[in-house]
Amino acid sequence: MGGRVEGSMWYYAPDKAAAIVFMILFLLSGVVHLYQCFRYKSWRITIFLPWAALIMSAGFATRLAGAYHIESLDLVIVSTVLVMTGPPVYAASNYLVFSRLLFYVPYLSLMHPGRVLTTFLGLDLLVEILVSNGAVRVANTSLTDSQRKVGDIMVKVSLIAQALIFFALIGLAIQFHIRARRARVLTRNLRTVLIILYTTSAAVSIRCIYRIVEYFEGYHGVLITREYFFYIFEAALMFLTTLILNIWHPGARLPRSNTVYLSQDGVTELHGLGWGDNRNWVLTTFDPFDLVGLFTGNDKRTKFWEMTPDEIAAIEAERKMNKRSGWKVALDPFNWFGKKNEARNGTKGKIDGTAAQNKTSAEDVV
Repeated sequence: MGGRVEGSMWYYAPDKAAAIVFMILFLLSGVVHLYQCFRYKSWRITIFLPWAALIMSAGFATRLAGAYHIESLDLVIVSTVLVMTGPPVYAASNYLVFSRLLFYVPYLSLMHPGRVLTTFLGLDLLVEILVSNGAVRVANTSLTDSQRKVGDIMVKVSLIAQALIFFALIGLAIQFHIRARRARVLTRNLRTVLIILYTTSAAVSIRCIYRIVEYFEGYHGVLITREYFFYIFEAALMFLTTLILNIWHPGARLPRSNTVYLSQDGVTELHGLGWGDNRNWVLTTFDPFDLVGLFTGNDKRTKFWEMTPDEIAAIEAERKMNKRSGWKVALDPFNWFGKKNEARNGTKGKIDGTAAQNKTSAEDVV
């Protein structure tokens, strides 16, 4: 981890022992995450954890290879891209976990939990695209200065965006934490999962700040030319993140299904309808808080957690009857053809049994 080494594409000679240690640590963490996904059957909320750990392990494996071939530009590029793309995948896992928290305590959620997931994952995907493409340009010393400058800007923008997204996630988690405590439903598992979110989000945010400073310093700055900074603020922080998620695995503390929710007594777990949204996917993606519905008065939500089992059964039966096949959704995502048929046949708005008496339907559950 010394100074400048002649002919090295890394500036210095990468430390072989450190690369081996973190390659093995992330690999072991990934294997444990894979086992935990099977054990807790938590693929829907923790599927990204083994993937992220294996990406990081591969990054350190190529860094180790680069330590033996310091003149290889390809190894620098591959290692840089892998290590830079690992943290956003950990971030995606946090979005899944927080979304499941909102599904689990639906009466405290200010927005559709599924929209939390799609909105944050969509932003995270943009970050991933920017950082991976930017990292390739920055690491490729064969490009012109102007081309590398473009890559530098892409990385800076992606890192700043990632930090801001994480601050937003932490803010929403704190708000949820306060509401859960006031409602007296903050169980031990909920508190543990929230602490996990705070800790891992803080670790990734600190790592983002380190990378932001590094790239603003430039190619000859202190952070980029001193390897120990990389191992402190990148390797160690990311391993701390994955280790915390191994020890306090979210899948062991949250239900497998998003239709299972915590009763308002803070003790009983019940099976409900889950959240639905009768708006088309464009509106649900770009207006997750349903601000249009708020101003037009069409944002009424069915509080399924206050319904009787008979009411829930009636709505579930109607949902099953009105469920659209996949090919119809693909060909007619806005259900224009279906609406015309409903108007022609006079069936729009019809429901049966208890659901009709309570003026609720599956389409009203949002």
